[in-house]
Amino acid sequence: MGLFDKFKKKNNEEYIDDVTFIRDIKHIQSGPWHQYDVLLAAQGYGWDYIIDWANYMATTDLEQISQVTVSSADKSTDITESYIKSNGKFSETEELKNEAASLSVAGISKTLKAPMKIVWFNQTQVLRFFTIVDDETLIKKYIETVIRRTFGTNDAMKLAKPIPKQ
Repeated sequence: MGLFDKFKKKNNEEYIDDVTFIRDIKHIQSGPWHQYDVLLAAQGYGWDYIIDWANYMATTDLEQISQVTVSSADKSTDITESYIKSNGKFSETEELKNEAASLSVAGISKTLKAPMKIVWFNQTQVLRFFTIVDDETLIKKYIETVIRRTFGTNDAMKLAKPIPKQ
């Protein structure tokens, strides 16, 4: 692939034939780390969905999971050892059987080939991603793939069409 092909591909993004689930993204940088706060356009999600989502990410994209934390209103608890003892299954991790305010999972993204930490906030429309990747378009593609659960499909790492103006 020549330089022209790379330029052409970058400017002619592939879009899936659907409207994005991302209402807004805020990007904050602190040293080498980039925080992407995502407001979803769809309705909020609950605890069972978060656990299912974390299981999905651990089987499709996140490997070498190095930290799992669960937070309530007043404290955050590292449950990585319990997660490992549960054979890497969030649904079988004892501390996750009771609802909490948030769940975070950190590992290496196979897709981005970079560290990734995802934080789900219970009963909200908010997701948070921490990574060293400083490329908002690439992160939007990744987030769209995470939300749609399309890793390993033809729609993986494609942008969705912007939300129409009302």
